[in-house]
Amino acid sequence: MSKEKTGKNLNRRQFISRTAEVGAIAAAMAAMGPMPAFAAAKELRILFAGGTWQKWFNDTFGTPFEKEKGAKIIWKKGLRFEPLIIAQRRRPQWDLIHQNQNFSSQLGALNALVEWKEDKIPNLKHVHPAFRYPYLAGKIHTPYGLAVNTKKIKRPITKWTDMWDPEFAGKVAFPDWGWMGQEVFHAINLLNGGSAENVDPGIGKLADLYKKNKALTINNVEHTHQMLLSEDVWIAPHFGARIEKAAKAGAPVEFVVPEEGGLSFIFNTAIVNNRPQDSMDLAHEFVNGTLDPERQIGFSRLTGYPPTNTEAMKNLPEDLAKLRMTDDEVAAFGKIQREFDYMAMFAYRDQIKSRWDKEVLGSG
Repeated sequence: MSKEKTGKNLNRRQFISRTAEVGAIAAAMAAMGPMPAFAAAKELRILFAGGTWQKWFNDTFGTPFEKEKGAKIIWKKGLRFEPLIIAQRRRPQWDLIHQNQNFSSQLGALNALVEWKEDKIPNLKHVHPAFRYPYLAGKIHTPYGLAVNTKKIKRPITKWTDMWDPEFAGKVAFPDWGWMGQEVFHAINLLNGGSAENVDPGIGKLADLYKKNKALTINNVEHTHQMLLSEDVWIAPHFGARIEKAAKAGAPVEFVVPEEGGLSFIFNTAIVNNRPQDSMDLAHEFVNGTLDPERQIGFSRLTGYPPTNTEAMKNLPEDLAKLRMTDDEVAAFGKIQREFDYMAMFAYRDQIKSRWDKEVLGSG
């Protein structure tokens, strides 16, 4: 990708043509032999990241659904299943894929996912508009901002750009690209005047963070937790509830929402397109359950994140009162991401990653 902004929006044909690697994946899968038969309608096949999140999700939504519907859920755990879904677009073998709004929008543009409609997902009408996207709606939302060490950092932290303060050299961290780094990068790029087709501002800004401010890389929630506890990291982008967990464990940290706006990653299980109709009907029933107010409250209790169903928001019990948010607070999250050009981000992802490795990390 040229470093200069093209000034043109990608259309659907251009978008698909830029994903040539999909053909290679599909060819490799074809070489493995015939695919297994489609799952029965009483079986749901879910691609999920795993970890404690999968356990909480299964305890809250999965196990009750199995009992109520007599269905069996089959899990495949791991990260970045998008290439698998793309390769199987004509004959998919999975019913649901756990994603956020970014990746679901990209797969949806390829007709690999089903758009969510209220007639098939009745609880969708009760979900706050801030947490509804074409191909999924959040079961909770995950406020994302800055983790700040209040013992080491005495001045107020108010902006994303505070990470570039020379006083924090060697004590600032940024998420690994394969974890949350890609999405946070695009937010930083956008705030500095860039776009998905012009990432020069973001590349330059993050190169300074790593080279001048000696930024560390945090790899996942567990790694970040340890770095906050040890105080090897004083300031870094992170999830609000995870910051609170670190504080409860003894880290002198607080959650700060930058004045430019926080981020909000809207996670749920997107519905894979082109499955047998009875399987897709079962998948619709399942995701409708993830939007149920009582179950969302139960999931909020496990995760520490606010629900997305407006009825759940209004009826949060007192032990979850800290999760209540005003409309203004809700609006502050996700507004940056609503400016993302998901199709272009996906089309250029390999080129951007190559520049990240070479120009930011210096490993290319």
